[in-house]
Amino acid sequence: MSVTARPTAIPEHLQSKFDLGIWHTLFNWASLTVAVQTQWGGPDSSDKRDWLAGQISDLFANEPLTDCEDVEVMLLQVLEDEFGVRLEDETEVNVGRQIMAIRKEIGEGRTDIVDGLHKKWQARKGKEVETGRVSVQESNQEADWDSVDEETDEDGEDVDMVDAPALVPSKPKIEPEVDEEGFTKVVGKKKR
Repeated sequence: MSVTARPTAIPEHLQSKFDLGIWHTLFNWASLTVAVQTQWGGPDSSDKRDWLAGQISDLFANEPLTDCEDVEVMLLQVLEDEFGVRLEDETEVNVGRQIMAIRKEIGEGRTDIVDGLHKKWQARKGKEVETGRVSVQESNQEADWDSVDEETDEDGEDVDMVDAPALVPSKPKIEPEVDEEGFTKVVGKKKR
């Protein structure tokens, strides 16, 4: 029979240190920094990073058995949902591990990791980390159909493209709204 160690609860007076540690860890994550600097999450990208730190803190508060994998899944999900980034460099693993190390240390009543992260942040005068190591690859969703040759067999006949995906409309067409008198209501593009 194996006994799983129950996570140590974070003392209330150290909760703000834990939150600060999460924030510094996210602030130091080069992949997230690129997303924030390029505003892939919109003009409030920096606020989304802060929001993510709060969400991770809440995750631990609401689910005491949260583990590294739970944190990694949340990081990947938020990057994809809020910043439109599909991360493939596995840096979320190191971020998750660091957050778990901070949690363990805070649970033991120590703050060495958080204090070290804060000193580094102060030494940079609050500037974001260098992102030179991050490789950004954009997938081209639009093909240049003019340059594609039609598939034909030896006799010059079109070849059946059996594996081609089915076409799906990008947005459902909005039916015009007609009132009792037969007038069609005009709706601006922003309200569609």
